[in-house]
Amino acid sequence: MGNRIKGRTKKKSIKAAVHSGSSQAQKLSRMGKVRKRHHAGLDATFIGRAKVLKKLQISLRDFRRLCILKGVYPRQPKKAPKNKKGQVFYHIKDVKALAHEPLLDKFREFRAFMKKVRKSANRNEKDEARRKEPLAPKYTLHHLVRERYPRFADALGDLDDALCLIHLFACLPSDGKIKSGITRKAQQLAASWGAYCSVTGSITKSFISVKGVYLEADIMTSGQAVPVRWVTPHNFTQHIPEGVDFRVMLTFFEFYETLLGFVLFKLYGEMGVRYPLPTVASGGGGESNVSSATLHPTLGGKATSVLAANLSALQFALNDAAKGNSAADAVKDALQSNDGGNDGGNDASDEVNRKAVRAQKKKQRELMQSIDEALKGVEEDGDDNEDDDDEDDFVDEDEDQVPIAAPLREALEAIDDSATSINENGNIVITSPDAQKRHQLFHNMTFFLSREVPRGYLELIILSYGGKVGWEGQDSPILMDDSSITHHVVDRPKLLPSYGALPKSREYIQPQWILDCANFNFILPVQKYGVGHELPPHLSPWVDDTEEGYVPKYKEEIEKIRNGEMLDETDADNVDSGAVKAIIKDDEVSEGDDSASDEDAESTADESEKDAESEEEDDAVAERKAIKKKQTEDEEAAELAKALMSKKAARLYGRMQHGIAQKQAVVDNLHKKRREIESTREKSKDGKTFQKMKVERLKKERREKEDKYAETGGSMKKKRRQN
Repeated sequence: MGNRIKGRTKKKSIKAAVHSGSSQAQKLSRMGKVRKRHHAGLDATFIGRAKVLKKLQISLRDFRRLCILKGVYPRQPKKAPKNKKGQVFYHIKDVKALAHEPLLDKFREFRAFMKKVRKSANRNEKDEARRKEPLAPKYTLHHLVRERYPRFADALGDLDDALCLIHLFACLPSDGKIKSGITRKAQQLAASWGAYCSVTGSITKSFISVKGVYLEADIMTSGQAVPVRWVTPHNFTQHIPEGVDFRVMLTFFEFYETLLGFVLFKLYGEMGVRYPLPTVASGGGGESNVSSATLHPTLGGKATSVLAANLSALQFALNDAAKGNSAADAVKDALQSNDGGNDGGNDASDEVNRKAVRAQKKKQRELMQSIDEALKGVEEDGDDNEDDDDEDDFVDEDEDQVPIAAPLREALEAIDDSATSINENGNIVITSPDAQKRHQLFHNMTFFLSREVPRGYLELIILSYGGKVGWEGQDSPILMDDSSITHHVVDRPKLLPSYGALPKSREYIQPQWILDCANFNFILPVQKYGVGHELPPHLSPWVDDTEEGYVPKYKEEIEKIRNGEMLDETDADNVDSGAVKAIIKDDEVSEGDDSASDEDAESTADESEKDAESEEEDDAVAERKAIKKKQTEDEEAAELAKALMSKKAARLYGRMQHGIAQKQAVVDNLHKKRREIESTREKSKDGKTFQKMKVERLKKERREKEDKYAETGGSMKKKRRQN
């Protein structure tokens, strides 16, 4: 027990703490800082989904919708705790942004509204529940589009997924999961996008695959072309899979519908056309100048194609924009709509409307005059190369003139001069030099599509490249027996007997010819694309042959045709026969000369030929030796440089060479396959291909082995199992 006395408290140790006499800085450097909870580390950066739902006070379904619309996705921490594996984390900043979203209040209002509807339904008050249905809270996603895409180029860059989903819903059948209104809206959006691409000639690349048809368009914005790529499904009967959550897809469709509406409004506005088009606007029963033959049946018309309906409406709108001022027309329409809603036909209101339209036109004329004067001043100022002070003097010369020279100059500098053009009909179309070049590919061609040919993407590509198209239908602008048809697109093994009565001036082709011509921007020969012929390989336009190191044979043939290096067989025969005739004629003339001079000329010619051959052989041997010597020198230099490398550099160089060797192996394998295919296509004297001869030889060897084995009493044939 030592000196300790029973009953007394134990004395405290007189030993002080090690850091008791240290300063605050010394304690911090030695002991470290005590971190507060939820202020650093994983808890301060990420938050679990369960806590998010508790914090926002919404259901999991509404939270998923809100994240999709807002563009918030789960995050994966680099060092997730062991006891929280499999948990979904979100960034704390994203959650704070969701907490201030106006849609959150709308979701809560809708939840409270549905409680009232259910309450009335449970009380068997069906009339009361129906009365409350139109009073449901509504919301828009316009602020989300402006928030997520502050620039138009950002919206175009994220348009790939939107177009893929829109075209997918346009092909899906309308059943319990997908309503007919959604399918109709998707078809209208896809047709509006296709109408813009076809009118402006924006389609640049196309490719048919198993998944669908890949298309790419260059959209001009601020003088730059932004590529947009999407997939159009094949026009087959689609079966709805059971494992797909269509609620998530419908939420994406809801946002992409608003996004595509914004983009189309911007693109159509640049062409001077108001969006939505009359085909869509006239569906509500209002008057429209578009005839019923150009409207889709869903809008009360007779057209069999939504794309054709939108194209006709777009052309009609472009014609109106080219005839007069679209702004004045918009004011006039607005005044007429207000007049119809108020009085329905008052003479005084009509007079007021006419005066307002007259004043608006006068104001537009004055503005155009001032713009013309400002343009003259801009040109003079640009020619003189004066400073900004001279620009101010120019604006102050006339006080009555509108001071728009400087803003107008900035606008003209920002706009690409090649972005606008006028076509043959006088329609104003936004385009570029490349689009104008593409638009001339099928300029003088008229295509007719048979009923078995898919119309959607073929119609879009043909119109985008300047061609005319017709089809088998009542609303087709071109009849089947029209003599102006240059190409008849057929997807059958052989032509129908009824095609014999059609004009003989047309070519019967398969659909692949249109896509290959569009990808190469060159009119290809139609012999390989005839009906019933084996088609050439369909090459992808997105493969860079120089980077891959291998050029397909068919592409080499096309390049030769484009460069004029390949001649037809008839032309080659004519050239050969002409050369032979010229040689015979020269021989006949030479026979009339002196025989002695002929013998001397022959002897000298033989000697000169022998000397030329010997010189050529010597030059070839010397050239081979020089090449071999250069190769050995390069190899020695490479080995020496590798020996002088550091270990790290040598390892990096080895990895580079390994990658190059792998790439070269792939190229060599492609060349090997090409040689095998070419060898199998060659035929022997009997007219059999080498592939067929190989199969016959293997069968013969197999029969011989079976006969020898049968002589021993056995059989190589497999016996069927008896149940």
